[in-house]
Amino acid sequence: MHESSAFELYEEEGREEGRLEESHRLLFRMAWNRFGAPEAGTEAVLRAIRDLDRLERMADALLPAKSWQEFLSTP
Repeated sequence: MHESSAFELYEEEGREEGRLEESHRLLFRMAWNRFGAPEAGTEAVLRAIRDLDRLERMADALLPAKSWQEFLSTP
């Protein structure tokens, strides 16, 4: 069995952080186009979501959602 080195763990964390950043950027941009300018703090609420699976569910919920609030409440 191969044990992960500290470098490999750091590299994996970097890849996950990159996926999170890209997901946040795209979802924010798409939601802005769908719902208009958000209230203050909305981007921070979105960026606080660190669960990639939830961000994918939010992408699926973007079109049927009627507001920023509904979009951000996606479980």
